[in-house]
Amino acid sequence: MKPGDVLTTTRPIRSQKTGSVLPRQGTFVSAIENLGRQLILVNFDNVGLEYLFPNEIVAPSPGFEDRLAVPC
Repeated sequence: MKPGDVLTTTRPIRSQKTGSVLPRQGTFVSAIENLGRQLILVNFDNVGLEYLFPNEIVAPSPGFEDRLAVPC
């Protein structure tokens, strides 16, 4: 996954910041690991940046999660 790739959410997701429902498509920004969890930073344009879990986005191709792994 490269920055700028389009991601689609698996279901409607409510923003933690604004409380509004996020659009179904966003742009991949980066992936990080926090407290042993993988987090995906997604840009939803007008709504802004939101962190999502890998299971909340549709994997665009096989091995998607492996490419997101953050080296320790």
